[in-house]
Amino acid sequence: MRAFVKFTAFLIAFLCTILWAKPSVFVPAVELDGVHQDYADELVRWTKGNIEAKKYMWVVERESECDFVLQIKMLRKGDNILVTFSLKNSDDKDEVWSYKHMAYTPDDLKPVADVAAMKFGRWNGFRLGVGLGAVGVASPEFAAAPSIDLSAHYLYNNFLFSLDGNLGIDEGLGDDDFTYAGAFFSFAYVLDGRNFFPYAGPGAGFSYMEYDSDKYSFADLESGEGLTLFLKAGVFFKPVDYKTIFAIEVRYLFNFYEVQKLSDESWMFPHVWNVSAQVWW
Repeated sequence: MRAFVKFTAFLIAFLCTILWAKPSVFVPAVELDGVHQDYADELVRWTKGNIEAKKYMWVVERESECDFVLQIKMLRKGDNILVTFSLKNSDDKDEVWSYKHMAYTPDDLKPVADVAAMKFGRWNGFRLGVGLGAVGVASPEFAAAPSIDLSAHYLYNNFLFSLDGNLGIDEGLGDDDFTYAGAFFSFAYVLDGRNFFPYAGPGAGFSYMEYDSDKYSFADLESGEGLTLFLKAGVFFKPVDYKTIFAIEVRYLFNFYEVQKLSDESWMFPHVWNVSAQVWW
């Protein structure tokens, strides 16, 4: 028991370190083409200051100490300056994101630096995910089964679009046999945060359910299938490497097919819940 408590404490500490650790970024010398060095120095100073003020990353002075490299380029185009920011992984130099902006006057450089710093708090893009959890009947009676979730997500600023499949099987465990599978589409609004980001929204899809207990069953039909509507809520945590996101999600699903109460042969709609811990890449 003592060993289990120690392992649990270590696991919690490890997860907290992963979820709340702050990565570091190095800003090398600006690549200039027809632009005076003084403009570059001011842009780097504003960019570093904005990154540190928003507390998304540590700014370090050595490339050997960083997780990411932010390369800035300034190109003279007539009377204007084209500024390009490119964030890359320090190990493989793969580009994470890039941002371009035309500065028409020197006064435009400070707002450009601010917009670039704000991109450190966004993880837009497409991701695949897998989750483990439980799915169960909330009404007319309680039943539960372990479940696995496979998903695809597209995150764009405060909007999260998801396609996912859910499978829960509890064959021969206890007195009740319960199987639930579904394919769903959902939309969620993501609240702004610094280390974690709550989200909530509706969804719909198609589900299949087998259920047989002492009180309820699908009788001669053996299973139910049809339209499912649901509400979901969850939270995902700040990704350390701009690739991996940890999330926890709960759902309440209403199914448009009926299960029979054996005592009086009446029919009712089954309500289902689902909770899962997920990893998105």
